Amino acid sequence: MWATEFGRTPGKEGKHGRGHHGDCFSVWLAGGGIKGGIVHGETDDIGNSIARDKVDVHDLHATILHQMGIDHTKLTYRHSGRDFRLTDVHGQVVQDVLA
Repeated sequence: MWATEFGRTPGKEGKHGRGHHGDCFSVWLAGGGIKGGIVHGETDDIGNSIARDKVDVHDLHATILHQMGIDHTKLTYRHSGRDFRLTDVHGQVVQDVLA
């Protein structure tokens, strides 16, 4: 897996350059049962918003854990009356990227 901390906005923000863009960024996965040679998800023409097949960080974590043989839903623990886990009680395995 290769990923960045965040994306960059498609437009310049005044004289301060481009800001952080947490909605649209790329992650590269290889090996480990991931389909080769595919692209999953798409932004609009300028990279400002997600156009199709959105994958959030919880889905990414769930998919990686799944490929490691770990069911992310089993990592749930209750603390102070709330369920917690790495995927923040969200996340779906992205089946379309699995070989």
